[in-house]
Amino acid sequence: MRIREKTLTVLLVLSLVANVFFLAVVLMPQSGLSPPLSRPGGADAIPTATLSPLPPEGAGNGSVASMQVPVILQMVEVERGSPLLYEEVTEEGAMVNVSVEIVPGKGRVLVQTTPLMGIAFQDAANLAVVVAANHSRVDFAGSDIIFSIQGPEEVSEIDGPSAGALMATLLISVLEGFELNQSVTVTGSIDESGSIGPVGGILEKAEAAAASGKTLLILSDENDQVIDYQEEGRSFGGLKIARQRPVVTDAKEYIEENLGIQVKYVDTLDELLADVRAPPGPGVVAAF
Repeated sequence: MRIREKTLTVLLVLSLVANVFFLAVVLMPQSGLSPPLSRPGGADAIPTATLSPLPPEGAGNGSVASMQVPVILQMVEVERGSPLLYEEVTEEGAMVNVSVEIVPGKGRVLVQTTPLMGIAFQDAANLAVVVAANHSRVDFAGSDIIFSIQGPEEVSEIDGPSAGALMATLLISVLEGFELNQSVTVTGSIDESGSIGPVGGILEKAEAAAASGKTLLILSDENDQVIDYQEEGRSFGGLKIARQRPVVTDAKEYIEENLGIQVKYVDTLDELLADVRAPPGPGVVAAF
């Protein structure tokens, strides 16, 4: 009995030692360091040490910029067709005013909630701030960025990435102190590298921009094609049948010929900034 008790005691001690060793192996990190957190903007973001803090005079009165841009309005009509209900969705272009303001704060990106802003719009706003900070080499740690939209009263919610390029442009115009050409408008997304991306509803947006008096619409060079529907007719005896045939055509050519507004394609943020700057005012020359 004593031998058996000794054996059990030895086995119990060995088991405890093995469990403690296994627990130590599980809890001990392989390298002794936790993985670093990724920075906003990925590899293209400028390290914080190289960014200049925004001076107090750059975050207060006068730190505002705005521009009118085209959007797509979706109108849903619910109709009763016995015994079922069905929805009819129509789309049309409209103009809204997007503005940005820099105020003293805590490095937050704030988006106006009336009308409601969707997740895609909020993501575009955050990305626009990263792109603008990298472009102008500014640290927003002591400032808040406020984006606001004013549009038709019937608009209850705004979403989508198509204002991303504009929001970055507005912010850079404030940071670098240049005026915007209000006869120009733009629609396009933006990525971390500053590339301007394609968006939808180009024809409807171009029509709204032209109707508002804009003279130039800036698009991503990936938005260089639109679908035009051309009517084709065939006669069978005394019966004439018409159908709409989709035709791919150049967006710039179609919009300029049919809607009366000039179009320019851009690929990068720098190209966009060159086209939205207001032309210099007339100089004053003194004669002696």
